[in-house]
Amino acid sequence: MSLNNIVIVTGASRGIGRQIALYLLSKDVSVVGLALNGDALLALEEEAPKLSDTAKFIPVIGDVTDEAVQQQAVAAAVKTGTLVALVNNAAVVEPYGKVATTDLGGWSKILAINVVAPVGMIQKSLPHLRQTEGRVINLTSIASKVPFLNMSSYGASKAALNHVNELLGLEEPRITAVVIDPGIADTDMLDLVIDGAERSGEEGTAALNHINGNKIGAELPGRVIGNLALYADHSLSGKFVAYGDPELDTYAQ
Repeated sequence: MSLNNIVIVTGASRGIGRQIALYLLSKDVSVVGLALNGDALLALEEEAPKLSDTAKFIPVIGDVTDEAVQQQAVAAAVKTGTLVALVNNAAVVEPYGKVATTDLGGWSKILAINVVAPVGMIQKSLPHLRQTEGRVINLTSIASKVPFLNMSSYGASKAALNHVNELLGLEEPRITAVVIDPGIADTDMLDLVIDGAERSGEEGTAALNHINGNKIGAELPGRVIGNLALYADHSLSGKFVAYGDPELDTYAQ
């Protein structure tokens, strides 16, 4: 792995995104981290020298749906080093509700963040990733495959991202695109999911039981996703994988 390789991670300020960034830095890989929380990104920038003598953390503070911010992140990456991967991690889980009642403004917002923004990041990164035969790692959810009550917009947004990833596998032979369900990681987003399930009454009981029985630390999928960003085999391109799948065992080490 070249010393000037760099990975873009969206939503890097907390949760799985932060763990991905920390893992990459510990492997001497520089990171451009994009998020709204400037204080958290600056804290990561200060932490980087403790993890690596050579890797840098470059904060890009802004809204991932803003095309100017997307371009800023890509420009920062190619100015600093060789862009080898994009990790589309930034996402929101709200609004909650059924198809018949969920506010359309909420639908527009979640699709903008969870689908359109990742596509924008992909479009701006692709010219560079084609040159390096790099990787795009998209984070999805089991909700994209299993219909969870009151999570219609979130599940639909992640199903759309799955489809985008599948098409990348067909359209872009020079890159490797993988969409991964990171499992039930103990993050702030999971707290929102739990809150939504609790507000769903009896309808949310099954979801709560599943969450409580399968919760994992965010550093575990962070390691797997970090390794996928660096080493994902091209045979995985276009595929949906999930944390804990046997084919990901080598990426968990």
